[in-house]
Amino acid sequence: MPQRTTTPDPAAIASGGFRVDPAAIPGLRKVFTTALVKLDKQIEMAVSDVRIRPWAGDPVSQQAATDFNDHTLGVDSALDALLAYQRQLKGALDALTQVEQGYHTIEQDNTTLIQQGGC
Repeated sequence: MPQRTTTPDPAAIASGGFRVDPAAIPGLRKVFTTALVKLDKQIEMAVSDVRIRPWAGDPVSQQAATDFNDHTLGVDSALDALLAYQRQLKGALDALTQVEQGYHTIEQDNTTLIQQGGC
C-alpha cells in the first residue's frame, strides 16, 4: 500500500511547526512565487479557454459538452483542484513571509539590546 503524504498546514508553519533557516527564506519565497505565477496562468487559461460548446448542435454534442465542462470546471473538477493548490501555495507563501518578518523583528530586537549594552 503506498504511503499517504499530507500537505503541511500553513498555520502550523507560521506558528513554529517547522524550522526554517532564515537564509533560505528568500529562495523559498522565490520558488513559491514562481510556482504561483505559473499556476495563476494555468487557472486563467482553464477559466477562459477550456470550456467547450456543443459542436454539432445536437443533443449528443450538448450532453458531451455539458459533461466535459462539468468535469473540468464544475464542483469537484480539475479547476477546483487547481484553485485548492493555489490556496495552499498562497498560504505557504504568507507563512514564509510571517516567519521572515518574525526573524527580522528578533534580529532588530537583538541589535537594539546589544547597542544598549543589554548583553
